[in-house]
Amino acid sequence: MRETYRLGRSEALALQRQKIANGTAPAYSSPNEQECADRWDQLGERQQSAGDRGGFLSACSSFPAPGLPGYDEAVAEARGSAPTP
Repeated sequence: MRETYRLGRSEALALQRQKIANGTAPAYSSPNEQECADRWDQLGERQQSAGDRGGFLSACSSFPAPGLPGYDEAVAEARGSAPTP
């Protein structure tokens, strides 16, 4: 589960940076659950368990916007430089 959580954080950061690069205001750049589900499908992770998918979606869709509490910690988790829950 921890690896799936880190993957969710990592993909959320990538989605967020892509949205910002495309002109979305940082305050509105956090990926939503549908965007995260689409990314999970793109990654070809369907063979994983439902719990893995749920952990990925939770980690991905809860990624905070820049400047919000928890953002720096989430970025560290995404980069694999912080302990995961």
